[in-house]
Amino acid sequence: MFFLAKLIQALGIADVGYALFVGVTQENGMGRELTLMTLGFLIFYFGRFLERRASPQG
Repeated sequence: MFFLAKLIQALGIADVGYALFVGVTQENGMGRELTLMTLGFLIFYFGRFLERRASPQG
């Protein structure tokens, strides 16, 4: 479960990178960039949540 959480976090970071790419390359892409960035943040946070549940406390 720990490695799955790390994979999900990596996908979230990749999505934020893609959002930056979209914002820079597309004309009037700010709305789509913000949407993708928010989605990437939520994906990363979900992975972080799973990581905390999978890791031993302490």
